Amino acid sequence: MRRRVGLAKRLTAAAATVASVTWAGKLAGVNELTIGFAFLIAVLLLSLWGGGRAGAAASLIATACFNFFFIPPFYTFTIADPANWVALGTFLVTAVITSRLVTAARVQATTAEARRTELEALYGLSIDLFTATNRTGALGEAAGRALSMLGAGAGGLVLFDGSPFRQNVIWWTGERGDEIEDMIAGVGRHKETVAIPSPFGQDVFVPLTVGGKTTGALVVRGSSASREALDSVGRLVALAIERERFIEERAHLQALEESDALRTSLLRAVSHDLSTPLTSISIRTESLKRQATAQPELAEAVDAIGSETIRLRRRIDNLLAMARLEAGRLVPRPEPTPPGDLFRAIRESVPPVFDSCHVAVRVEPDCPDAFVDPSLALEIFVNLVENAHRASPPGAAIELIARRHPIEPQQVRIEVIDDGPGIAGLALADAPANLSTAETGDLPRRGLGLEIARSLTTASGGSLSIANRASGRGTVARVDLPAATLAEEVSEP
Repeated sequence: MRRRVGLAKRLTAAAATVASVTWAGKLAGVNELTIGFAFLIAVLLLSLWGGGRAGAAASLIATACFNFFFIPPFYTFTIADPANWVALGTFLVTAVITSRLVTAARVQATTAEARRTELEALYGLSIDLFTATNRTGALGEAAGRALSMLGAGAGGLVLFDGSPFRQNVIWWTGERGDEIEDMIAGVGRHKETVAIPSPFGQDVFVPLTVGGKTTGALVVRGSSASREALDSVGRLVALAIERERFIEERAHLQALEESDALRTSLLRAVSHDLSTPLTSISIRTESLKRQATAQPELAEAVDAIGSETIRLRRRIDNLLAMARLEAGRLVPRPEPTPPGDLFRAIRESVPPVFDSCHVAVRVEPDCPDAFVDPSLALEIFVNLVENAHRASPPGAAIELIARRHPIEPQQVRIEVIDDGPGIAGLALADAPANLSTAETGDLPRRGLGLEIARSLTTASGGSLSIANRASGRGTVARVDLPAATLAEEVSEP
């Protein structure tokens, strides 16, 4: 309707302009050549103002007026002189061609202006996006300014939170109905630009895709910008989002590197600052032991101090080993390890335990070797044996049993069994909260030694579990480790 009204106005203006030129020419009594040029000028002006249709209408009306008022016989459309036919035809062709050329030039100028505006918007958007901070809202604000320059009536920037159906609106102007959300989700799934008619004229949904992954959508409602310009805006926004993601990842990696460097320096400081006084204590304990040979009570106290010092040194070494494992500076080197050799190493590492209580050792005949790092495996079971000894009454027996796993033949199960109240309530994160800790020993509900054993077991590719014995007295610490036989089969070509 508006287009019809506009066309009627242009035609009326063309008729009025040509009529005014005709009246002025008759009033001034100009000749045919002069009025012809006057009509051409009127056609040019109308073409510039009203476009091709106004120019064509003005050309026809001017030709009719030229014939009717200025070519004899006057006030009739009859042409007596054949030469005037040629003049009138030439005028009509000239007027129409001139009108078309002016209209084409006008369209080209309008298109060039629109392209200039689009380029300015794209340039401004690129500057805004790539000089913005890593704040996501800045991206939306920059996209909003670009779309405003492109003449968008409404729209916005929407990012996907892992799925096109989980939409995070970064920036939006105008209404946003449910149908818009559905269209955005569809664009996210199909990764194609979609244009549909709307009350704004046309809605364009541009997917933000980089490397085959769609991270969001740009919605442009009512813009007269070209599809190429809108696609370029979408690509710029997508690249800016990807850039912000890389900046965040780089900052995270830098923080990890700084944390790793700090952890390394702390490990070195702790290792030095704790090892030095422990070494001094050990030296002084040996000196006291030599001086206390004639005093049994003092000798016993000195032996206890020496045992606790050794235990404390082992705890510190375990903690440092755990920290190095977490930092990736200590890599387990597994090798076939016979359980019997492992049990002998345990005896040599904690002789006070084996001296103060009975420790039964049993290796089943079909038990395969464990495929573990021997040093880490030793620390696992030293901590478990110490915990079992300290959590049990004096003189309670401890058993070390190695067998093939009853369900998983590719694993070795090694158990540490005590005969006292045990450590069942001390350990696992999934243990019931009502389990009480042992009254003896220095271990809390999640004991340090048990935490160290669990961490080292996990690093060795195994698992640790704690359970009550079937008899109801005592607990069983089960360590399941990879079997060497399976590792050898996997390594074969």
